[in-house]
Amino acid sequence: MFQVDGFWYKLIENILLAFLPVLASLAVGALYAWARKTWAQFKEHSPDIAYILEEAASMAVMAAEQAGAAGYITEKKEYALGIAQAFLNAKGIKIDLALLDAAIEAAVFKELNSNKIQAASFTGLLSSTDEKG
Repeated sequence: MFQVDGFWYKLIENILLAFLPVLASLAVGALYAWARKTWAQFKEHSPDIAYILEEAASMAVMAAEQAGAAGYITEKKEYALGIAQAFLNAKGIKIDLALLDAAIEAAVFKELNSNKIQAASFTGLLSSTDEKG
């Protein structure tokens, strides 16, 4: 009886090991799509605030990278959140910390992939305008 139970446990374990990575990637994809949709709606509803938020996040990420490279800080994300929050407070903009956190993560992603985006643009893979002669 014990060996039969062990068989079923191993079978379930192997099935989970096979499907969990797929389910996890599907969940991340769905979350990413939801985040893009939500951000697009926010930008449509409040384009000025969205622009300021993107600028604050980008500036905070660059400041955190520089401070981290110089050895002044160890926690870049916390530092970036503080810088962005101070910038937005100076502008009189109150934004949920989770939204600010997401904007900083997006700015980091954009910064890390900027070389790939520039290379694709340079090789003509990305084009914002059609050139007609």
